[in-house]
Amino acid sequence: MQKCLSDSQIIHYLRNELVEPENQHVKEHLCQCASCQKRTEFFSEDSELKSWQKYQPRQDDIGASNQQPFSEQQLERIYNSTISSINQPSSTAYSPTPHAGSSNHIPVDEELNRITIQVIGIYHLIEKIGQGGMGVVYKAIHARLKKQVVLKLLLNNQWDNATQTQRFYREMELVGQLDHPNIVKATDAGEANETCFLVMEYLSGHDLKTILKSEKKISIKSACYIVRQVANGLQYIHNHNLIHRDIKPSNLFLTAEGEVKILDLGLAGLSETNTHLSDLTDSQCIMGSVQYMAPEQAYSVKKIDHRADIYSLGCTFYKLLTGQVPFKQQTQIATILAHREETPPRLSDVIPKIPDTLEDLFQSMMKKNPADRIQSMAEVVEILDRFLSQQNETPLTESAETHLSESQELIELCRNTILCPPIEVIASDASTQIQQSNHFVRKKRGILFLTFILLFSLGTWGAWMYPTAEPPLTGKEPTPLPEILPVKEPSEQQAHIERETAEWLLNHECEIVIDGRYEPVTQVQDLPETDFYIREIKFHPQTVTHEIMTPLKGLAKLEVLHLEDCHVMDDALAPLNGKLTLKNLDLHETGLTDAGLSHVSSLLNLTHLSLQKNRQITDEGLQALATLKKLSSVNLDRLNISDQGITFIKHNPRLDWLNIKDTQISDKSIPLLTKLNRMKNLYLEGSKISDQGIQQIRNAYTGRDPVKY
Repeated sequence: MQKCLSDSQIIHYLRNELVEPENQHVKEHLCQCASCQKRTEFFSEDSELKSWQKYQPRQDDIGASNQQPFSEQQLERIYNSTISSINQPSSTAYSPTPHAGSSNHIPVDEELNRITIQVIGIYHLIEKIGQGGMGVVYKAIHARLKKQVVLKLLLNNQWDNATQTQRFYREMELVGQLDHPNIVKATDAGEANETCFLVMEYLSGHDLKTILKSEKKISIKSACYIVRQVANGLQYIHNHNLIHRDIKPSNLFLTAEGEVKILDLGLAGLSETNTHLSDLTDSQCIMGSVQYMAPEQAYSVKKIDHRADIYSLGCTFYKLLTGQVPFKQQTQIATILAHREETPPRLSDVIPKIPDTLEDLFQSMMKKNPADRIQSMAEVVEILDRFLSQQNETPLTESAETHLSESQELIELCRNTILCPPIEVIASDASTQIQQSNHFVRKKRGILFLTFILLFSLGTWGAWMYPTAEPPLTGKEPTPLPEILPVKEPSEQQAHIERETAEWLLNHECEIVIDGRYEPVTQVQDLPETDFYIREIKFHPQTVTHEIMTPLKGLAKLEVLHLEDCHVMDDALAPLNGKLTLKNLDLHETGLTDAGLSHVSSLLNLTHLSLQKNRQITDEGLQALATLKKLSSVNLDRLNISDQGITFIKHNPRLDWLNIKDTQISDKSIPLLTKLNRMKNLYLEGSKISDQGIQQIRNAYTGRDPVKY
């Protein structure tokens, strides 16, 4: 049997850093090896879509207002296995970001022709929104109906691969046969330009992974509503003698209308009694996502039944309620072993007031032996129906301000979903580097490799995960990226500081990301024996004081600091004064006051800042941000601020991402909001800006519409 690729080979291949003949060898191996394909997708499943820019060096000059962090040419090199028949023109297609209630129709052919990348049959491809080892996903428009759809193409380097082509046709057939409100609908399929394609409905909303990144966790009632809908859709799938095999938050989509849709039937297979499955799976291949995978699925994909989906939905239920996966380990193998051997956590350990009914349901779904689990999705639906009917008079959590119906509650959840923009690094502090040993150093969540799932609304992808440059390119030769820098080993003194601080943090409910690790370190015994730098710190919910933060002063390469959901004391940020390495600071819902925010003003290289849900911050306090000339994104969602509060933005020339949802910002701020030359993503929903004001802002930006409303 041919030896599988190393992690380093896969990652360098995705970064287009291999030279021939190794590049061709890796490409051919990925075409044949389902296991290695799944490993590449695993890297992306543990990443935020922002990861690609987070790892890429960028030039730190201001340049023209339409300059991209990296060139269109470089973007295309990332997708080096994409279909050769799709040739993008030199200009970047622009398409307005959809929003709830907006029309999916393009009114005139001229506009359609202007934004078209390529034509496949009767479909105009207008934007690439995802790619994986087997397929590439586009936002497209039906030429006659002028209706937006999602079109999935088989990569033509897979066209001659009989197994992959058969899998793709199988997905076309499966999606076409299934018709249920909780399963994404297929509308067309066929062959064109020497490849095959599948067309599915275009959805407005967010996938649950996106929602969890914004909300961290969701209310008990919302989680029950969601799991009930998913279970209902899965029961329909199981009734057709099929198993999904890959249930997880990113494959579950919450529409703007409050419906949950099951995505990605690419791994769906016939149950073990059907012999066709053996032709499409490899007994040596682990299919699925290990953080949500049933113990038996890791042994053999051929010998599982519908109860594997029940286990995966149980893991998803836990993630929705707690914001955590049930078994969090450093490696895939360790995670698989934990699913097989460790006792499932109790919901009550995280949510003390969780109703016994839900605890019992979760524990039943998580049994190691399939025979011991609850035996059908119909039973899950029945239990949740009974539970929800008993709770229809009162909210289940203290955070629920009003009692809402199922659709109202889920619509509100979808509407409030916001992700902070990406972390970008400059060349001098690049955190993705190659060590002398040529072992690829990856940070927390792997490298961006867009999987072939039906992802989610383009509005979510483009607006919240990373800001893409929408204005057309000038046709000039793109500026190449700087070369990746070699790692500089810390001095003996600095190495001692980094290790001592790491141990301090790990003993104070923190996670850290260090050089040489792509997963966060959570325990002191997991620290490497070799020297390292701390690049990223995440505090678990706790009271953060000056004393706890003081050790951070000595860190030489700290770039990212997560304090979301902590209680941050007013003097806690003082030790960070003048910390010029810090680029990203998340203070989401920390109880921060003006006094605490004042310390941020000295973080002169800060590019991304989230202050979401800190209602004690005032208009006056926000003026501390005027000193941050490199600031490119600010999240002010649900702050109790008025027009006076955002006057600081006139001092931030690089600002291209601003969220002022659910604030008191009104039409008085329009003159400021129309002078942000780099603005690409401006979120206004729930503000006091009128419809006329929104149109005025849109009219001010020629060639692009930054308003996401």
